[in-house]
Amino acid sequence: MKLKKKNQNFWRFSGNEKKYISSLLKNGFKPKNIPFSEKLENKWSKIHNIKYSICINSCTSALHVAFMSIGINKGDEVLVPALTPIMCGTSIHLAGGVPIYVDVDPETFLLDHEDLKKKITKKTKAILAVHMYSGICNLNKLKNICKKKKLYLIEDCAEAVGAKDENRNLTGTVGDISCWSFQAAKQLTSGDGGILSTNNRTLAKKIRKFSNLGFRTLKADNSKTLISKNERQNPSYKRFDEIGFNYRMNEFTASIVLAQAEQIKKFIKLRRNSAKEFEKVLSINNNFKIQKISQKSYSTYYTFAALFNPKKSIKVSWHEFRKKFMQFGGDGIYAASRLIQQEPAVKKYKIGRCFKNCSKNCINNCTGTPNAKKIQKNLLLFTTNQANNIEIKKQIIALKKTINFFKLN
Repeated sequence: MKLKKKNQNFWRFSGNEKKYISSLLKNGFKPKNIPFSEKLENKWSKIHNIKYSICINSCTSALHVAFMSIGINKGDEVLVPALTPIMCGTSIHLAGGVPIYVDVDPETFLLDHEDLKKKITKKTKAILAVHMYSGICNLNKLKNICKKKKLYLIEDCAEAVGAKDENRNLTGTVGDISCWSFQAAKQLTSGDGGILSTNNRTLAKKIRKFSNLGFRTLKADNSKTLISKNERQNPSYKRFDEIGFNYRMNEFTASIVLAQAEQIKKFIKLRRNSAKEFEKVLSINNNFKIQKISQKSYSTYYTFAALFNPKKSIKVSWHEFRKKFMQFGGDGIYAASRLIQQEPAVKKYKIGRCFKNCSKNCINNCTGTPNAKKIQKNLLLFTTNQANNIEIKKQIIALKKTINFFKLN
């Protein structure tokens, strides 16, 4: 007689996710209950020792309202790394600004500080620091540049939950506004979703209004202004004093993220364990150049990034390496997104530029970020979201077999 297997949750939902969802299904959205979104905001602020956190439906929405809240006007410029997904540029454009594409450091694959300083003009309003792959931006250096030039610093922490830079700054705690993602592949996930944080009360209030339809009663914190039902349900009642978007996070998403945040150390430990095994193999192989991370920093490894640069005598393409790795049991290796200015939508609408003297047509044949252009084509981004050490070992076995197959030792 066969015993029935015990019903188990998906390994990434092994905490209080089911309990919290069941609570919503049982109790509904009763006003007397503390919303899960409010609980999550309080939890997030506590983790980061920051005053205000605001739940939102995605990191892209978070970036949009972040740029809106700092008061970007037509023609205002925001410096953004070219080697990052399109949303980092289009969110600036949608807020009314102009993305200025900055090259990346060939070692860290992150914002090149020298190129960045050259591209600051009188119209520059902010710098977008994007922590990418395994890398964490040097937040002290960027903050000093912003302070000197009187610019806002926005942190995109979508790929760096719980990470620390070389000065031991926790990501999301240095920027004027910081944004995170809970998309399916991220360290913490609810399938999708995001959150913003800031220590600035004025910015927090604007963010709440822009992300929640512009309700008049919204404040910087998540406390609710109590208004009697009779007053609200009145034809003369004025609800909105700002134009905002419906970017709210729903309660089901908030409940899952809260449960995930309660296990943040567990998820980060697994990612770091995976990355250490990849590093052991690739750091001693001259055909790969791994993303440089300061020994003083603490990466949480959204992916493990390595530049595929085989010797000239070895004829192996990026695609061939990926295909064989997967045949040997490895997860699908991610490709780096095309540079923002290379994407068809950006070219179509001529969004952004690299230099102040660029014409609108320059975007069709951009040469302003040569390092980013070279790196993007050859990045191997290995997944680090394995469930356990057995799954991690499978990836490393596949990697070693692929290296041996192509004689890349």
